[in-house]
Amino acid sequence: MKKIFIKINLFFLFLTTLLIIILSTTGIETAKFNNLISEKINSNNQKIYVKLQKIKFKFDIKNFSLFLETSNPNLEYQNFKMPVKNIKVYVGLMSFLQSETKISMVNIISKEIEISELKKIVIQMKPSNLNSFINNRIEKGKLNTNIEIYLSNNQKMENYIIKGEVKDMVIKLDTDFRLSKTEFNFFADQSDILIKNIKTKSEGVSIDNGSLKIE
Repeated sequence: MKKIFIKINLFFLFLTTLLIIILSTTGIETAKFNNLISEKINSNNQKIYVKLQKIKFKFDIKNFSLFLETSNPNLEYQNFKMPVKNIKVYVGLMSFLQSETKISMVNIISKEIEISELKKIVIQMKPSNLNSFINNRIEKGKLNTNIEIYLSNNQKMENYIIKGEVKDMVIKLDTDFRLSKTEFNFFADQSDILIKNIKTKSEGVSIDNGSLKIE
């Protein structure tokens, strides 16, 4: 009897290990959560429209959490198609085991965005003075972003973090004065924006490893 009990335990241990390996690597494709994720994202901001195709159910070993992942989704803001590479939606383990699945965090990773395309988005966002600077002072550049949106228990946006990098940017500070080949990393949340590792050149003057904080 004891040997049978040990074999059963070893069998379930093997199945659990195999399932964790599959979920943490290739994942399991599912269409069950397509509507749920789309509704949660769309309901938090009516200006955003998202439509998902293939979703993979995966397991994050490092954070010991379940998440749903999709690549190249159709994501639009104000009818402008966003160049999104990947979306991860983290769900609470206990809520998943129960009848009501709750989303704890949404992670959106963009493809490389041209500043000229970004201007079409930021012109409708706040603060207006930052929008004015981007549209009137930044002539060109490329942007990569990673956006994390945190949801409360009632599934409303509680906090967000935006981080990424900018490269090949040209900033017009005056009619005859421009900063070229500008690069930097940035981190933003609800309180402020941190800009680090600023590199730029202008008429023989260069800045290396600069930093800036915007409240």
